[in-house]
Amino acid sequence: MLTIDEVKPADAALVFGAIVRNGLISPLHAERLDAANAVFELGLVKQIVVSNQQLAARSMRDYLIKKGVPAEAITLDGRAERTPDTCRAEASRAQQRRVIMVSQRFHLPRLAFQCSNLGIEGQYLIADSTIRAPENYWTLLKVRSLRTTREAALVWAEILGVYPN
Repeated sequence: MLTIDEVKPADAALVFGAIVRNGLISPLHAERLDAANAVFELGLVKQIVVSNQQLAARSMRDYLIKKGVPAEAITLDGRAERTPDTCRAEASRAQQRRVIMVSQRFHLPRLAFQCSNLGIEGQYLIADSTIRAPENYWTLLKVRSLRTTREAALVWAEILGVYPN
């Protein structure tokens, strides 16, 4: 798992989806998109792939466009309902490419496990922001704790072969 300062140039940043309600990007989801935007602005990638269900992927694209990413630099993968779907879509490409997989620290171990099982190798960018308004600390602590626990259980499900495919 890498920070933005450790990432090497790649062909694309692959942003894993999260729940989008009523077209609104959550703060945790925004962290992923902001990290992808940062590697794009630094010139480390020329393409950002947003992966989620169709409407959510469009919201992700729209968020990036508002941040200044040109529409032609964004690829929509609107077929992903879960993390393995994003990995499968990348694995099914005719030509392999160097990717930076973008998500939070709690999500990266599972996506790394699932993607590497499909032959996807890449860099894993930690999309955790340390800058938050004070009124959000308790919520973020609670959300991150729940997500970390959930992800640990899902990693074990994958290891034990009981993760639903």
